[in-house]
Amino acid sequence: MTATAALADPWSPDDAEAVSEPQTYVTFELSGQVFAVAVAHVREILDMQPIARLPNAPSDLLGMIDVRGEGIAVIDLAARLGLMGGMAAEEGRIVVFEFGADGSIAVGVIADRVLSVVEIRDSEIETAPSALTRWDASVLRGVSRVAGRLTLLLALDELFGKDAQDPFDFT
Repeated sequence: MTATAALADPWSPDDAEAVSEPQTYVTFELSGQVFAVAVAHVREILDMQPIARLPNAPSDLLGMIDVRGEGIAVIDLAARLGLMGGMAAEEGRIVVFEFGADGSIAVGVIADRVLSVVEIRDSEIETAPSALTRWDASVLRGVSRVAGRLTLLLALDELFGKDAQDPFDFT
């Protein structure tokens, strides 16, 4: 045994992957794509329920739901992301996200299916691919592979950033 081998700590990590703690994400399907959001931003997952339409609402604001006395805006995430297709709304789930500086903004989105809770290390996240178009990839935190499927990690503050005030604050 050499002197340097004797000094090496066999329990110390050799690479960044061994050091980084995995983050927990909720994965869901929308228009045939798999998306993930950090569990810390998921308040709850609800069965479908009637959505009250709002007058003069933008096309991607489906309306609002009542969750234990709180009005929650429901956004058409597929439309916001420019995706087409999907399952019938009555078969989906409403995923309520919390985000913003203090987590005070709550928004519901309709997912075709909620898949699972997974752990992903930062080293397993790639940046969104560059494209030769004016595509704005800022709504993605990155891309990973979960159970053999390409999974897009959403950046909620970027995705809803331009609408980051309370959706029912009409002042």
